[in-house]
Amino acid sequence: MRPSGGRAGRVPADQDRVRLEPSAWRLDQLEPHLVMNLRVVDHEGQVLGEGRDLAALRERFGDAAAAGARAMAQQQEAPSETLEDLPQTPLPDSSTSRQAGIQVEVYPALVPAGDALQIAWFDHAERAAAAHRDGVVALARRRLPELLRYLQRELPQLKACALLFTKVGTREQLTQDVIDAVLAQTVAADPLPRSSAAFDARLEQWRGDLVGYAERLLDDLHKALEGHLAVTKQLKGNVSFALALSYSDLKAQMQRLVYPGFVRDAGPWLEHYPRYMQAAEIRLEKAPRDRRRDQLAMQQVQEWESRLDARRQAAEREGVVPAELIEFGWWLQEFRVSLFAQQLGTLESVSEKRLARRWREITGQAV
Repeated sequence: MRPSGGRAGRVPADQDRVRLEPSAWRLDQLEPHLVMNLRVVDHEGQVLGEGRDLAALRERFGDAAAAGARAMAQQQEAPSETLEDLPQTPLPDSSTSRQAGIQVEVYPALVPAGDALQIAWFDHAERAAAAHRDGVVALARRRLPELLRYLQRELPQLKACALLFTKVGTREQLTQDVIDAVLAQTVAADPLPRSSAAFDARLEQWRGDLVGYAERLLDDLHKALEGHLAVTKQLKGNVSFALALSYSDLKAQMQRLVYPGFVRDAGPWLEHYPRYMQAAEIRLEKAPRDRRRDQLAMQQVQEWESRLDARRQAAEREGVVPAELIEFGWWLQEFRVSLFAQQLGTLESVSEKRLARRWREITGQAV
């Protein structure tokens, strides 16, 4: 697919320009008031298009780059061949090719394909890494059936956690989530294995400690779910009109924290869940005495959550949510602690000013 429009030729040194690198697109991080005229060029300096509308340029050339990546993926050898393992020759980090005059970089990953595995190609490094992690987790599940059966049937902590999770999801959902979290944090931890030998070495490294790792994770999970149950019980029943907004916000917070699949999503932040739940309980105790202060603080955090939700939804439409945005969501949980239960402390100092600075670093946008 060839982008329409644009002038051919070299870019003068004094012009604003952005190289077309679909794997690391950053047009959306430029501030409109800083851009006079933007030219998009290929890796050899040829002008592919120009203009002042960043969104239009990003959509136009992002689609072209993705189409080029898909065309290149179709040219790979045996793209639909099913596999039982990672290949002996390590998967490359990336591969490049020229498609319709654009130099395109694509990224291979091992991905689940029903009961088997395949090699797929992606036009974004982060998307490929996430897919490859899922593939390595799936491969570990295939190679460790007896261990997984033991985790499912023999760990009393898992049964206790499933009881606490009943109002949120099923025992099967929680079990799947816990096993995926254990494997993602051990066998499928960075750097991801990209060959059969590297995978075998990683498996051997963790094989003897996976049960112990699962037990430690379940200890954190049990504390998190106990706190969640304590909060949600207090949120049930009739509530005065004056406190309705506060209760609604707390319910939304609980839904952000605990849902089917949250254990793997939380990763290392799971150990902080008891503090988040304790902060919510402290808020419940204090809110009736100072409703105005509670709702002013609530408004602060909700404004940040709205910004983050909008940004994440846009990223999800493009197929990949940057790790920085995900981390920002956890710092909003720390912000809640600082607003509603400061006595519990936060991992680091967190304030409106620090959040605004970090938001600008991530998005290029001032608040």
